[in-house]
Parts: sequence; structure tokens; C-alpha cells
Amino acid sequence: MRQRRIDLRKSLRLTGRQARERLDQMPAVRRARARRRLRRALGVALLLVLASLVRCECERPSPPELPKVEAQGAAEIKVERPVPTPPRRQPLRAQIEPQACASYQGPARASPAWIDEFRLQVAARSPRLAQCFTGSDRPGTLRWTASVNPQSGAASDHELEPVGAGAELRREQRECVVRALSSPPYRLTAPPEESLPDRVSVVIEF
Repeated sequence: MRQRRIDLRKSLRLTGRQARERLDQMPAVRRARARRRLRRALGVALLLVLASLVRCECERPSPPELPKVEAQGAAEIKVERPVPTPPRRQPLRAQIEPQACASYQGPARASPAWIDEFRLQVAARSPRLAQCFTGSDRPGTLRWTASVNPQSGAASDHELEPVGAGAELRREQRECVVRALSSPPYRLTAPPEESLPDRVSVVIEF
């Protein structure tokens, strides 16, 4: 049994040696070993370079000492004194007794002579105005204010103000009313001195 064990150990050693020889002959293993050897060589070279640099740094002469300059007298620090703020002045208060002013009341301007003629011509346009309110479910009242030129009969600066609840006008109705009240121009009998437009107001029921 002892001799058999010795023979087995010898055979195992021989087998392991043969296996290592086979691995050494494989190209991949050879390349790996060559890489490890190259890395070791590079590491040793790097360590040698670092050691030479450290030695060079140690051998450098120390820089010359700069001459010491003695500080002169301490600079004087100027302290600015705060400027005193002037005392706050009290606001001036003046009391003036109320004085009576003369009341001015200009003469009341009389209605233009052509106002009745103008209202009759507005009433004559009732059929056209009625077409603007076709489909309305309830009657209403409208106040129309405009600037009327008595010489040319042109009406401008229209203002339409519904009177009463539920008398609001739609945009289409407003445009229709303005067209009916401004075209054609009115024919008014006015003296030549009345050349400026007058602001007139008429109530229209629909």
C-alpha cells in the first residue's frame, strides 16, 4: 500500500508538470505572461523615474532670502466725523379766511328753431326703425343722443341708451338703428349763423 501511494504521488506530479507545460505552450497564456512581465518592467521604470525626480528636488538650492524691509511708521487713519443732521422743520401752515365769490350764471340757451322739424323727420323714419327690432318679444324705449349739424343735416357721435329693464340692444340692432337715424341726412331750416353742430336727444319707442 505504501509503494502504491508513492507511485500515485509521482504520477500526479508528472501529470501536473505535463499540464503546466501544455498551458505554457498555449499562445493566449504566453501573451498573458508577456503582458504581466511588461507591466512589471514599466512599474519598475516608473519607480526609478520618480526616485530620480525626488532626488533632484532635494538637491535644488534653496531660494535666496529677500531682504527684510522695516515697516515705517503706522499710517494715520482718518476718521470722518458724522455730519449732524439738521433739525426737522415743521411744515408751514397758513390759514386763510374763506372769501365770498361772485356767482356767475350764464343765460340759458334756448332750443334751436329747427328742433321740431328735426323730431318730425325722426318720427318719419319709424318704419325703418321698426325693421331693426323685428322679432323683439316686448316693447321698449330708447334714448338717442347725437351731434346734428343744422347746415348739412349730418348726425354723428351717436349714443344709444336703452330705458327700462329688459331693453338691451344687440350689436346688430345698434348698427341698424344708427344707419336708419343717420342716413339720409336731415333737411333742416337754420339761419346761417348756426353752423356748429348741436347736441340733441330724442326718445324713441319700439
